Amino acid sequence: MEIYIISGQKGCEKVNELNGIAIIVDALRASATLAVLLEKGIKEIFVVSEVNEAWQLKKKIPEALLIGERNNFKIEGFDFSNSPFEIWKIENLKNKKAIFTSTSGARRIVSCKKATKILIGTTINASAIARIVKNYVSKYQKPVVIIPAGVYGKENFLSVEDLIGAWEIAKRLELPLKEYPEILISGFFKKSVEEIFLTSKHGLELIKAGLEKDVKFCSKIDITKKVPEVIEFLNKAAKLKEA
Repeated sequence: MEIYIISGQKGCEKVNELNGIAIIVDALRASATLAVLLEKGIKEIFVVSEVNEAWQLKKKIPEALLIGERNNFKIEGFDFSNSPFEIWKIENLKNKKAIFTSTSGARRIVSCKKATKILIGTTINASAIARIVKNYVSKYQKPVVIIPAGVYGKENFLSVEDLIGAWEIAKRLELPLKEYPEILISGFFKKSVEEIFLTSKHGLELIKAGLEKDVKFCSKIDITKKVPEVIEFLNKAAKLKEA
């Protein structure tokens, strides 16, 4: 089996075409937030593309927390933003449910419905997701498509932090690379992961918004073994649990 690293909607289309194993990487910040929610004890996460879909689902699951952002900031009326640093500090989340939406990562997750498996990963759970995916490759004999989320609506823009997250997972899978962006063989890996995140376009936007702690948190390596996985689709929502 082999690995494809294809950004954005094209990656979603590729994994659907191949019925492959999808890994969604939205390094700043959805992938980290979803893993941290599991780390803190959330038992189910319902991911939706749109804010109005989150509110509609809240009517059906009134006990669920609303978590998400648009354009880097918490959505008005939501309980928490898409902030792994903030959620890492919260207590009393055990066995609760959450409804999540974000600008790019959430949309990529719900766009991979024909994938054999859909998992969410980044630097903070790279080794854990690699172990699980190796088992799935052996079991299902399907290729792996790692999808750097990029920026929804700007399909030609490569988010370097998402590529780094994808690479940290890919190198742990120890499978041949079939397709990948040429930038992955350039010299930009000479910088540390934290430096790349802090100097990325999105990283700088988050820092300007006062969210530097999130950027630094998201650049950490292997701080959790929690891996979110889509277990089913319920209308417009992807239901996630721990893999």
